[in-house]
Amino acid sequence: MSDIKELLNKIRQASDPLRGDRGMLASLRRGLSEATEHYAWPYLAPYCPMSDPKQRVIWLTIAGAAATLAPGGLVSANEIGVGNMGATMRHLAVGADRKEVDKRLASFESRFRRLLTCPTVEELCRHLVGVVRAAASKNIPVNLLQLHRDLLDWESRQKRDVRIEWAQGYWVDADTEEQP
Repeated sequence: MSDIKELLNKIRQASDPLRGDRGMLASLRRGLSEATEHYAWPYLAPYCPMSDPKQRVIWLTIAGAAATLAPGGLVSANEIGVGNMGATMRHLAVGADRKEVDKRLASFESRFRRLLTCPTVEELCRHLVGVVRAAASKNIPVNLLQLHRDLLDWESRQKRDVRIEWAQGYWVDADTEEQP
């Protein structure tokens, strides 16, 4: 099995306006729906253990998100300032205007808390579709490599608690956080 970086690079190439593959991107976006996910399978089969439902939903979510965000919302491996999904949700809630941050966070908080309460990665992935589409509509980049790692670790709190990391990203402003 190849890794997620290779798939994201293929999606980035497919989003090239001159030499891209719009059909591939459309099929991967259809992978975000259970009813049409089978359109994405040919593109994911070389990378993902398709017989494992949990792995399949993770890869479908990441590939569909990449196709939705491409090309502008895909984060390069060395891009600075794009954190986990908590930071992305904070950016969606607050936007560029730094006025009334607490009020804006509070109005968006129920959506964010809904993500944090998802007991399974399958349920979480269903809820992430709306977040990804909102990020794409506002040209907010999403770190899909980080999201892939987070989804793999979502149900296992022995390694790390992704929920805590996302909460930190949402409720702590990176601009005002003390630097060591």
